[in-house]
Amino acid sequence: MSNPYQAPLDVEQTLNQSDTSINYSTIEIDELYRCRQASTFLLIALYTSLGLFIAGIYTGIFTASSVSNIRELGVFLFILIGLGAVGGISSFIGNVMLMKSPQRSGAKELFMFSFFLGIIAGVAPSILSFMDVPIATSLIATLILAIVPLFCLILFLTAWCNLGLFINSYDVYRKMKRARTAFCCTLLLPLLGFILSKIPGLVGSNNILGIILVGSVLLGAVISLIVFVINYGNGLTSFRKAVYEMMLKN
Repeated sequence: MSNPYQAPLDVEQTLNQSDTSINYSTIEIDELYRCRQASTFLLIALYTSLGLFIAGIYTGIFTASSVSNIRELGVFLFILIGLGAVGGISSFIGNVMLMKSPQRSGAKELFMFSFFLGIIAGVAPSILSFMDVPIATSLIATLILAIVPLFCLILFLTAWCNLGLFINSYDVYRKMKRARTAFCCTLLLPLLGFILSKIPGLVGSNNILGIILVGSVLLGAVISLIVFVINYGNGLTSFRKAVYEMMLKN
């Protein structure tokens, strides 16, 4: 006899148990395999972005220390362009493939919405520059277009959380949820630092405590960004492993 006062199982306990009630069709298995292939392209995009970031820092240091060797600087710039092209193409292919995710997962609509919003955010500034609009309207539109890509990434990570739930993998769900939380912190902490820096008397040459406070907030943003990258990359890797194990069982 069940206890009516017993608390329901939470998400973690439910996902850690085997769920035999979910029966995947052949089409859904193929769609999950396509999502696994998409995660490979997204991992390539992530690693090339990290390589681009490191190469960009090295190029900046090299340029500041020795601007006389134009040939070596040209090589580094060529590497940066190559990494950017590989990362952009891989990200585009991965996002297109994700739009074929299973309908029942609840991730397909989010992937599609984030993808098309991202395209609009990328194309709209060029169109806006050729239009004769009032300055106030242009500023508002520019602000909205700057926020849209951030909103797209939140939708994108939410879709991955839904995919984790669909394949009954708490590991994928947990890591993508952490990545989403860390990304939101990365957005909010610099804004908080900017607000604190504008408070009269808080930040100044004689106010060491204020400088430490703002510096701590910005350091927290950097740490949040690192946490986001780690959990996002691990989430993609865990998804690949979970889908591979599922395919072996089926």
